[in-house]
Amino acid sequence: MEAKSMCAEASEALRVAQNKYNTLHDGKAAEAAKITDRQVEDAKTVAALAAAYKEEAPDLAACNVQGVDRLREARERIDKNAAWYGTHTASLSKAVAAVNESHDAKTLTDTKDALSKQLKAAEAKYKTTDGKVQDDKTRKDLKAMIDKSSKIKDGTDVKAMNSQAKQLNTLMGKVDASVKAKTDADRKAAEEQAQREAEAAAAAAQAQASSQAQQSYTAPQQSYTPTYTAPAAPQYTAPQQTAPAQPAAPAAPSTGGNTGGGPVSGGHGMTGPCDAACQAEAMKPIQR
Repeated sequence: MEAKSMCAEASEALRVAQNKYNTLHDGKAAEAAKITDRQVEDAKTVAALAAAYKEEAPDLAACNVQGVDRLREARERIDKNAAWYGTHTASLSKAVAAVNESHDAKTLTDTKDALSKQLKAAEAKYKTTDGKVQDDKTRKDLKAMIDKSSKIKDGTDVKAMNSQAKQLNTLMGKVDASVKAKTDADRKAAEEQAQREAEAAAAAAQAQASSQAQQSYTAPQQSYTPTYTAPAAPQYTAPQQTAPAQPAAPAAPSTGGNTGGGPVSGGHGMTGPCDAACQAEAMKPIQR
């Protein structure tokens, strides 16, 4: 009974040691094992942890045997296993701590560098934006954050440094937005001023042109120069000569052979008035 009781006690101690190791292995060690050699200052710590993390645990031993000798042998194996868990719990814990410390150191260094760079950029922006922002409050807020961050940049509070760096970045963005707002407003004002000046210049030019046109206008002088037109040469028409009317020849005395009532002239008998043509004909001698 004593051998069995002693084996049971050893088995309980093993269980405790095993649980402690498993908790470390599956918890903090598993998280630390995710850290790479680029995330630590000393890459050897990562390699040491990887080796410790991969150690194989011994086979299980139990007291479910009969006989004093076999119970004694089982207890010895259980004690040996418990010792392994105790030893490897310590070594694994040490490896985890080394990796975490190296990681924290690298993180602190990187955070300090990042904050220092952010501070330099913020200080430069504060200086170069003087008089170039629409709202100067943005620059005042940035200056206050610069002063606050400068006091912790050499400390060890990584969380505070990261917070300050983010706030500096946000405030720098607000300053940039204010600079852009002023630039846009100035450009718009300049464009409007240029447009007003152009319109004024155009109006002045038009007024000047109108004035010059009025001054240079002279009413046309109306001068009358009579134009002499020679009278047309009179057309001479020779007067038509009309033969003067000849007195009618006296009627010849009636002869016995002429029983007519009219005079006989050249064999032509005429009665009534005679025009010029017939008068001329009458003047001709009678051909015998």
